[in-house]
Amino acid sequence: MATKKRVREMVEKKRWMDLDGLIKAYEAETGSPLSRPQVSRYLRDGVLSPPEEGDLFGENHLERLRMVDHLRSRYGMSLKDISGLFGVIASTGPGESTEEPEEERQAVDRGKRIIDNASELFAARGYHGTTIDEIVQATGIAKGTFYIYFNSKEELLVGVVKRLIGDTMEKIDRKLERKKEKDFITSIEIKGQQFLELYLEKSELLYMLIGETVGNPRLMDQLKEVYEQLAERVEEDLREGVETGEIYPYTDLKTIAYALVGMGQTMAILLSASGELQMEKTRRTVHELMRRAFSPKQ
Repeated sequence: MATKKRVREMVEKKRWMDLDGLIKAYEAETGSPLSRPQVSRYLRDGVLSPPEEGDLFGENHLERLRMVDHLRSRYGMSLKDISGLFGVIASTGPGESTEEPEEERQAVDRGKRIIDNASELFAARGYHGTTIDEIVQATGIAKGTFYIYFNSKEELLVGVVKRLIGDTMEKIDRKLERKKEKDFITSIEIKGQQFLELYLEKSELLYMLIGETVGNPRLMDQLKEVYEQLAERVEEDLREGVETGEIYPYTDLKTIAYALVGMGQTMAILLSASGELQMEKTRRTVHELMRRAFSPKQ
């Protein structure tokens, strides 16, 4: 794997890169996988700006990809969240600084600490057993500062769940990288298993969030973003499988992605009070279903 210094030297010597070069430079520097469908999704959603020099990408695109990866893996942000954060994205010209101002970095760190402490308190005392006063005391901030970041404890709960999802995605990427898994269906099953474990381990928080949305349209919109965060990652995988010819070319991949997310949630309900026998039976059944449903030959 190339070092960061080597990648930077490569970029300096060749300011512009084609798509394959961009992907290789990104993977060499971060150690994280990146696919053509992902880049296409970023371009389509306005998260990444179009190439400036014909079909070539610049160092500013590489920096943008690093920012997107950081926001998704560390803070659990959806592409919709990121697009809103970036606003109307304009490419940063060569030589311009892309570093965040110190004040912005401190603000992001403070929001992260609020979520970290809330996660620990929710796990130890339960959601309803934890107060905002306890969260701000653990974080070392004034109560008024809390409301700069979150309008309510319910909104903070959304942030905690998004973080759980983001951390799970990061864990999945590391596991697949170690296994060097090439089979598409097996990769999907590994990801599904990891999210199933998340459902089972954090079911109290997840179902608490669903319960809090009743009669709360604003929170319902945020819950939709949580599902969107999961589904868009699944959709990216499906799109890559279609483009490589490994799965059947369904036309509406978004609906299928949401169906798979929903299937994982309902399976968690089935398995929450079941033993090893049912767990293994479910695993075999899902394996057969995935192989048949996504076979390129229908």
